[in-house]
Amino acid sequence: MSLRIIGERPATSDEWDSIYADCDYATYFHSREWAETWQKYTQGNLRPDSRIILFSDNTLALLPFSSRRVLRGFLKQYISSPAGTFGGWLSLNALSKRHGALLHEHILAHYKNLSWRINPYNSVEAALSVRGAQSDETDVLNLNSGFEPVFKRWTKGHISAARKARKLGVDVREAKTLQDWKVYYKIYEESLARWGESASSRYNWLLFQHMHDLSSPNIKLWLATHENTIVAGALCFYAKQHVTYWHGAVLSAFFKLRPVNLLMYEAIKNSCDHGYQWFDFNPSGGHEGAKAFKKSFRGQELLCPVLNRQSIPIKLVQRLKRSSKNRAL
Repeated sequence: MSLRIIGERPATSDEWDSIYADCDYATYFHSREWAETWQKYTQGNLRPDSRIILFSDNTLALLPFSSRRVLRGFLKQYISSPAGTFGGWLSLNALSKRHGALLHEHILAHYKNLSWRINPYNSVEAALSVRGAQSDETDVLNLNSGFEPVFKRWTKGHISAARKARKLGVDVREAKTLQDWKVYYKIYEESLARWGESASSRYNWLLFQHMHDLSSPNIKLWLATHENTIVAGALCFYAKQHVTYWHGAVLSAFFKLRPVNLLMYEAIKNSCDHGYQWFDFNPSGGHEGAKAFKKSFRGQELLCPVLNRQSIPIKLVQRLKRSSKNRAL
């Protein structure tokens, strides 16, 4: 009998957690913790809405989706993972290309309003040619060989900058207190003012406060200090084999000390020391300076196309919102 999908149902919290914890290609963005962080940050506008897909060979896949209701609940908009991060499916089973093709067709057939960034660590998903997806990529370091070989591949500029930072008295530590997080957020606010309209996202303090309040072992805020002053930070997320550098900021007055280079040195070394396979710099959002910085670590580029689908009613709602905003201006 040919392989087919025989059912779909909501996933329980326990199913989500157990599949996420044991799936080798899971990233932090596939976790229930990430989805619930955005539920709280959006005050319930975005909610976890995970699904279990059942196959005729008794295998299953988890879609760790979130969703929001539009048109007073008449329609749903699905987010494969919040904030444009890696989505797709997870499974404890070894899924074949045929499983992947069936999942692809099922997702496109049943989720007309969907934002989905392909997970490049899922080889079956990454091999798909998703109709309508826009190309994008992320720069990553494979850590399997250990830290020294990874470090030696960096450009001379990166290596010398990390050494310069340490020589000039920059230290790196993990944030421990709410005050640490508040200081980092102030640095982020200064960075936003410097970036101006070019900033691709703007998050308010409540997102960072919630991350601190979770006391999660999967969230680490690395801080660079100089003479006991916090001058830069790097927010990293941790999954089974994967570390993501998701957010960073630095005080402009301390650029010359090169604190970000030392932050990267310590965060990547820590990832190697703890046995992670991947350190991911995350897509650059079209910012050429950020992209050049990541490229200089001389890792590898992984493709992670993005699909944004909207039905005609959703498109009309979005058009009306833009029109109303323009009139208000």
